[in-house]
Amino acid sequence: MKRNSSSISSPSKVAGIAIVGAGYWGPNLIRNFDSLADCQVRWVCDRKPGRLRYVNERWPHIPLTEDYAQVLKDPSVDAVVIATPVSTHCDLATAALEAGKHVFVEKPLAATSDQALRIVELAERKKLVLATGHIFVYHPAVAAMESAIQRGEIGKPCYAESGRVNLGPPASEVNVIWDLAVHDISILLYLWDQEPVEVVAYGEHFLHPTLIDVAFLHLRFADGSMAQHHVSWLSPEKVRRFFVAGTEGSLKFDDTLPEGKLRIIDQGVDSRIGLKDDDVKELYYRPGRITVPQLPNDEPLRVECQHFLDCIRNGHPPRADGRAGLAVVRVLEAAELSIAAGSRPIPL
Repeated sequence: MKRNSSSISSPSKVAGIAIVGAGYWGPNLIRNFDSLADCQVRWVCDRKPGRLRYVNERWPHIPLTEDYAQVLKDPSVDAVVIATPVSTHCDLATAALEAGKHVFVEKPLAATSDQALRIVELAERKKLVLATGHIFVYHPAVAAMESAIQRGEIGKPCYAESGRVNLGPPASEVNVIWDLAVHDISILLYLWDQEPVEVVAYGEHFLHPTLIDVAFLHLRFADGSMAQHHVSWLSPEKVRRFFVAGTEGSLKFDDTLPEGKLRIIDQGVDSRIGLKDDDVKELYYRPGRITVPQLPNDEPLRVECQHFLDCIRNGHPPRADGRAGLAVVRVLEAAELSIAAGSRPIPL
């Protein structure tokens, strides 16, 4: 969601960063933050010695620790980046904020909306930057979609639909909704700049004993617009599609394409519109003109990391701030509640 504020404290020009969690995603964060000129990675923290040895092999100049308290006591650490299991996010983020550190939390922000709200309110009281790792909000294609909507190129957005499917991870702490749908919900709420008023979800676990591995989420908004999202761990084909239909055109984002990931499509021409009974004319439909904008070849994660540093330095809230993270968690939570209640609509 898009907000403006300048009431956040900022440290010196070069930010000292500590990265907590060196598992699947942590090394990507280490690589990006370590490559940025206005940043110094002061610590990488992980409880698993093997993960720290891996980091030491790749980045021998970065100090390592298994002790999170050591990170928080270090005055050279301006911000903590958390890439640990979601069940740990609330405690780790709270401790960092209490220690006066800015915080970046990988998606989702927290395991429950109550936890997410506590993190957000604490950051706001402390006047510290709180960023949520909604990486697709920083994707050049999504930024171009948002600009196209703001310029009115597709008229008023009516509905969105997405598919995000692939074979699931070998093990997961969270179900497919929290693993995959979090991405598309974050894109949707960023583009719509509002939260839904109702969520209905359908889901089942077929191959995983306790975790939902296929789900369909339906969202309804106060302005009458709506969205549908399909996520699955059961597909051998990787699908990453996001479609937005407006009153005057549409947007199609396919992240699996090597180029031309975004297409802006005009409404088209239909000679049947306004046809009278005695009209003699050719009947046809012609699809609208398709524009494929040139997008910068920027790694979204690098853009996201640099944006976090800029927010710390300039005192601006992140594009995907704590409130955006909270809004996404509320939707994910409502989807789970809907499935548990036999796909009953859950008001928000």
